[in-house]
Amino acid sequence: MPGGCVRFFEVEPREGPRFTGYINGVHRWGLPGGLCPACHSSPGGLGEAYPSVDLSGWAHRQELVEARQVPLEEYERLRELVRSQVPFDAPLFPGAEFGPLTGKASGKWGAIHLPEPWTLVMRRDALERMREEGIALRASKMDLRFLGRTEVELLEIEVHPRGRVHDSCFPEGRERPCARCGRQGGGYPKEPILDGHTLPKDQDLFRLTDYTTILIATERFMQVVERHGLEGVVFKGLPVL
Repeated sequence: MPGGCVRFFEVEPREGPRFTGYINGVHRWGLPGGLCPACHSSPGGLGEAYPSVDLSGWAHRQELVEARQVPLEEYERLRELVRSQVPFDAPLFPGAEFGPLTGKASGKWGAIHLPEPWTLVMRRDALERMREEGIALRASKMDLRFLGRTEVELLEIEVHPRGRVHDSCFPEGRERPCARCGRQGGGYPKEPILDGHTLPKDQDLFRLTDYTTILIATERFMQVVERHGLEGVVFKGLPVL
């Protein structure tokens, strides 16, 4: 990797009967999809979520309650309005969500868990272990109703988009971004390689900007999880160019 030798890992759910936890829910607010007039698709960002962003007192919050598809210009208008409410740099792709995750929870939960591949939650004790080891994580409470006798105190970990896969992952050349909306098609590579020039130096956990459903952790993050026996996820090493 340019500028250092930090190792990176894709974070994936651990399979098995002890890790069946699932959430049927959504975040309280979300940007609509935006249909591009040029490429006739929506440059969506499934997984981009900011539960720490509270829009409850915002004048335009009702415009972000209903999930829907709108013309790209309307999405862009709402994106620029909500950007003033987000206190950090974020892409705010169509479908980006805000506020607490609300819904129903069921199953058995690991200490660190992926109810969806792009949504990371932790038990409070696991979060405290990570923070004690110097892993900075932004966590938010969820509004969950548990189905069954077991209730678990779970917190959603806010994972920001950073970094991209390397263009060499596409032997026939990467599809050019749409000149109007910026959407760049193409499935996630079977053998992904990270672009070292785009990776953050100050975060131990992030999601890829070009594949927002993919969560990436540093070796330091992985080592803390394994040292404390925080079961629920597995780590797959990724090369960096």
